[in-house]
Amino acid sequence: MWLSRHSALISDQFSFVYRLPLTVFSCSQTVTAAAPPHRSSFAVKSSAVIHTDSSYKNKTANSRAMPSNVEIKAKVSDPTKFAEKAAQLSQSEGTIIRQHDTFFNCSQGRLKLRDFMNKSGQLIFYERPDTDGPKLSRYSISPTNDPPSLRAVLSDALGVKGEVKKERRLFLIGQTRVHLDEVEGLGNYMELEVVMRPEQTVEEGQQIAEDLMEKLGVSKESLVTGAYMDLILKGQKET
Repeated sequence: MWLSRHSALISDQFSFVYRLPLTVFSCSQTVTAAAPPHRSSFAVKSSAVIHTDSSYKNKTANSRAMPSNVEIKAKVSDPTKFAEKAAQLSQSEGTIIRQHDTFFNCSQGRLKLRDFMNKSGQLIFYERPDTDGPKLSRYSISPTNDPPSLRAVLSDALGVKGEVKKERRLFLIGQTRVHLDEVEGLGNYMELEVVMRPEQTVEEGQQIAEDLMEKLGVSKESLVTGAYMDLILKGQKET
C-alpha cells in the first residue's frame, strides 16, 4: 500500500517534465541519454530554452508552452512544528522519500543522478544561473532502474563533484509540492514548488508561494539561494 502510494507521488512529482534528447559535453567523452529566496530568493523553473537560431525558432514555433514552477527554499529551525502545519494544510501526514543525489563534473549546467534507494532513479541535467531573483531553468530527465550501475559509468567518465543525501517528506497542498528535507551535513530545510498552470503568470506563482510561506510560518530571513550541493561545497571550503 505504502509502495503504491509512494510510486504514484513520485510519478506525479515529475509528470510535468517535457522529455527532450539530451547530450552533455563535459570532457572528451560524450554522454547521451534519452530524456524524456524574500522575492530575491524565488527560483522560476521552466523547460523552455531561449534560442537565437532562426531555424530552431521555425522548428519550435508551433510547439506547446513548457510547464514551469516557482520555487522557494528556506532553513527550518523547528521541523516538527513545520510538519504539523504542512500536515494540517495538506490533510495528510506526507510521504517519506529517501534520495541520494550524485553530482558529476560538467562544464555546462549540472548533471546529477538521483537514486530513490528502491532500485529506481533519474538522471537529471539542468541549467540555472547562480544569481538571486527569478531564474529560468531548462532541464531534462531520464529514468533508470539501475542507479548504481549508471553511477559507476558516469563516475568513471566524468568524475564526481559531490553528493547530497536527504530524507524528504512530501506534502501536496493545492498546486504546490511542499518538501521538508533533512539533509545530511546541512540540517533541516523546506522547499515550496508551485506548479504553474499555462495561463498563470510568474507573479501569480510568487503570490501563491508567499501566501503559503505565511501559513507555514516561514520567515523571509530564513530564505536561502542555491542548491544543497552548493551549500555543502561552500561549507567544505569554509572548513
